[in-house]
Amino acid sequence: MKQKLPGTVQVTVKGRAYPVVLQRLHQQSVPLHGITSSGDNEVQFYLSYQSLQTLRKAVFKTGCKIHLKRGQGLIYEIENLFNFKSFIVWLLVAIVLVMGSTRFLWAIELEGATPETRQEVGEALRDQGFLFGTLKRKLPAEDQIAPVLYDEIEQLSWMGLEWRGTKLVVHLKEKQGITINEQLTPSHIVAAKKGTIQSMNIESGQAVENVNSVVKKGQLIVTGLVGREEDKHAVPSKGVVMAETWYEVNVSIPEQLTREALTGKEKKKFVFQVGNIKTPPLSFSRESFVQFAEEEVVAPLKIFGIKLPVQKHVISMYETVRTQTKVDLAEAKKIGLSVAREEVLSIIGGKGRIEQEKFLHEQNENGKVKLTIYLQAIEDIAKVQPFSEETRE
Repeated sequence: MKQKLPGTVQVTVKGRAYPVVLQRLHQQSVPLHGITSSGDNEVQFYLSYQSLQTLRKAVFKTGCKIHLKRGQGLIYEIENLFNFKSFIVWLLVAIVLVMGSTRFLWAIELEGATPETRQEVGEALRDQGFLFGTLKRKLPAEDQIAPVLYDEIEQLSWMGLEWRGTKLVVHLKEKQGITINEQLTPSHIVAAKKGTIQSMNIESGQAVENVNSVVKKGQLIVTGLVGREEDKHAVPSKGVVMAETWYEVNVSIPEQLTREALTGKEKKKFVFQVGNIKTPPLSFSRESFVQFAEEEVVAPLKIFGIKLPVQKHVISMYETVRTQTKVDLAEAKKIGLSVAREEVLSIIGGKGRIEQEKFLHEQNENGKVKLTIYLQAIEDIAKVQPFSEETRE
């Protein structure tokens, strides 16, 4: 015999012939419970879930209407269970989709610079594959994209990339000292510093110096007076003059360096935050460190994959110990060269590069290694210099 799941349904029968319905159900041996008359031509009762088909047959051609209300019993519990399972399945699908979507680029925000420069950078990024929906790991790294932007966008002096979830924030800085008014004002281009010209890309104006010419600081390279002698007119000079320049950097490195090393011991503290309210730090370790390095990671609190409106701060503390290390000459030169390169690169800007390094002098004095380093660089030495009506004449 087929097993039936228990469960009852509340039924309301409306119509003058409701006694006929009750008689037909009785003839079919359908058990009814809690029979009550709730008004004229209306009766309520409970019957089993499996008897609903028999009820519909009993009502047939009687002119009565039936209304069913949700009942109770095992069959409804199973229905609720399947509804809950469906909810869990769709919740898991949603979590997987959200987690998967965080691996893609969905927004780009440009900060800094003028609207015109931001537009140029946006177009250049799209040309390099920075498109919405692209996998993050397939996008070029900052050290790959930066040289391309420096070459394509003249006004750009520095850029940096920062990921904020699925949004890429591009920080931009423009070259200082060249405003829109200066670009429209008749001007010359002079040398910003001494150097040997390696290449020139002149967009406006007339060059008065050539490649391989050695120029001094302030020397005229491109004139803003163009045309024949009897019909000269003034224009704003514009262009890039890449020249070989030289820097001499003095660096002092102590023979004894104090360094911090990790001991391998660590402990964690937890802080929970709701809005602006934070809990005191919680730690499961009683060990204390005299010296330590600290790292903090903030993330939303999740339970069974569900994100709660609570921020969890995980503070990792790593024990460190300070040691005195004697620096030999080779290591001192390596450190000094790194310092010198960083100093020169900060001066010559994004388009500049260092071509050659040479140690001119080495000396141990008063517990320090003193180095004099010569660096040969290639950089843009063009400097716009507006001129007056008197200069023009």
